[in-house]
Order: sequence, then structure tokens, then C-alpha cells
Amino acid sequence: MSPWAVLTAAMTAGTAVSLIGQAYPTLAPFIRADLGLSLAAVGLLNTFIYTGTMLGSLPSGWLTDRLGSRTVMIVGTLAGAGLAMAIALLARSQWMFVPLLFLVGLIVASATPAGAQAVARSFPPERRGLVIGLRQMAVPLGGTLAAAILPAVAHFANWRWASVVAAAIAVVAALIAARLYYESLPPNSSPKGAHPGLTQVLRERNILLAAVAGVTLPTGQFVMITYLILFLKERYAIPELTGAALLTAAQFAGAFSRVFWSWLSDKMGGQRKPLLVMMVGLAGLFALVLAWLPLGTPLLLKGLVVVLYGATALGWQGLHFSLLTELSPPGWEGRVVGFGLIFTSIGIASAPPLFGLLVDFSNNYALGWIAQAAVFGIGALLLYYVVERPRNPG
Repeated sequence: MSPWAVLTAAMTAGTAVSLIGQAYPTLAPFIRADLGLSLAAVGLLNTFIYTGTMLGSLPSGWLTDRLGSRTVMIVGTLAGAGLAMAIALLARSQWMFVPLLFLVGLIVASATPAGAQAVARSFPPERRGLVIGLRQMAVPLGGTLAAAILPAVAHFANWRWASVVAAAIAVVAALIAARLYYESLPPNSSPKGAHPGLTQVLRERNILLAAVAGVTLPTGQFVMITYLILFLKERYAIPELTGAALLTAAQFAGAFSRVFWSWLSDKMGGQRKPLLVMMVGLAGLFALVLAWLPLGTPLLLKGLVVVLYGATALGWQGLHFSLLTELSPPGWEGRVVGFGLIFTSIGIASAPPLFGLLVDFSNNYALGWIAQAAVFGIGALLLYYVVERPRNPG
């Protein structure tokens, strides 16, 4: 079995799960009109999903290590399809809708540990950063497909049919993954006699530092997605469509940069930490530039700063999950990546409302961007103290 077939399977299944995870915030205007959601409830859609992801991350990692990445990948994708169908059929009020979103989050949690373990075990270490970076492109790709397909379906039919379409895409993705990926390693591949306890592994200094740093890493991405268009309009009077175009450019820069940084780390001998620290530090620097960018700055220069912010603030995933995978004991990759996903989910759920509170409190976006830069600084500092394992020669 070709390792590239495994990567294709992991990307296909991961894209479908990501599409379902991002479908309902994308469909929020249609769902709000149908179910009578309050604005507060709309604002909490992502929070409900990522609360489920946070709580499901470690169990998903444990299941990946015990049952194998192929099983978790395919079953998780099919479960996502089942949930999307259940939402279409059963969500007749917000009280039915919200618990189902929490379950969606539990399913979303399965994709990263299974996908990261699958590609990490299928490729040699000198390509691991690149392929995990490629695998993590499934997350923005799923969001892009959700935004491109589902609102159009909801417009011409209704949001429930859009949910059915998401379910159908997930079923097709699961079938493709099952066809391409046959697990060649036993699920539990720890060397004989090497059975560290879960608490012992998760207390290991370097794993703990890298995982906790994960709280800070996604904050810039989700703050940008939530507030960039508003910031550009309210601070610089940039029209919404122009702001949306700049946001799209920043997201494309982030999607491709996560592959570039990961590839570059492979070329630099497989060391993930130096580039990760540098990238997070640069993201903090560009956040400060956004805080202090003068009103008269030409649009082209504003766009360049936004794109550079996207290329650094959104490029962390491949390097971070490669680092966690390589810090884990053999056979524990799923659990360690799942442990890290708990902390990234906390950052995703908490950063946008905290940024909004700071801006409301100060009546100035500058304080929000300065706080964002400080968060990146904390992340870079935590990662600086991580000691990577020496690369085995050959």
C-alpha cells in the first residue's frame, strides 16, 4: 500500500469531518431564521462544537491507539454523516439543535489523532512534517467546501437539505478512505515491555509544554476569522467585500504556509521547534503591526500585513502536531495528539469572545491586537523550553 494513498485517505476523511464541523456556523443565518435562534445562541455555535471537541480529544486518541487509525477514521466519518442526517431530521428547536452540535464536536475530535497517526506511521521521519502539514490542510479545505456548497444548497432548498448534502459527502469520503487505506501495522505497536501509564506520559515535561502551548496557537486564526472584516471596516472604513477578499487571501496564505513550514522543517533535519517558535513570534509581531497601523496606510500595504499575519498565525498546525507525534512514546501518538487537541480546543473556544470583550472595554481594536501579540509571546516562550528528541541517523 502506497503511503500517498494513506495521506489521500486521511485528507479525504479529514476534509469531510471538517466540513461537517464547520457546516452549522456557516449555515447560521438560515438556521436562525428557521429555529428562531437568538444572536447569543448564534455566537455560541462554535463554542458548543469545540466544547465537544475538547472533551472528545483524549478518548479519540485512546481509541486510535487501541483500535487503529483506519477504524477510527472511517467510523468517525460515518458517525459524522449520521449526525448530519440526525440534525436535518430531528433539530426542530434550538433545544434539540444544541446537544447535537456538542455531539458533532465529539466526532470532529476523532479526525486529527487518527489522521496524524496514520500518516506519521506511513512515511519516514524525514517526510513526516510535510505529510502532517498536508493532512492538516483538510481543516481549511473542509471549511472552504462548506462555505462554497452549503449556503447555495440552503438558498435553493433549505438548510436541512444542506445538512443532508454534508452527510452524503461524508459517506463518499468514508468509502474512499476505506478503499485507499489498509492498516499494515497492528493498532497497539508499543515495544514489548514498554507500557507507560497515561498519567506518566501526559506529565512528561516536553509533551506538557507543547500541549499547553497549544492553547495559544489557534487564537490568532479564530480571532482573525471572527473580527478581521469588522476591524478593517470600523477602523479603516474598508468595505465588507474588500475585507472579505483580504480574509480569503490570508486564509489561503495560512493554508499553504502550514505545508511550507512543515516541508522546511523536514529539510532542516526534522527539527520542528525552531521554526514553530519563529513563526509564532512573527505572528505576534504582525499582530502588533495591525494594532498600530496608521489610518493613512495604503490598501496594498494593509493587505500585505494581513496576508503575512495569515501566513504566520495560521501556519502552526503541521509543525505542532508533528512535534507532539514525535514527542510521544511508540504506540501513544493518538493519545498525545488528542491531549494536545484538548488545549487547542480551549484556545479556539475562548479567544474570540475574550478578544471581543477587550475591544468593547477599550473601545479600541488596538488593545485586542496587543493582547493577541502577548498570547503569541506566551506560546513562543512555552515552545522554546521544549526539548525535541534527537533524530536517529539514517
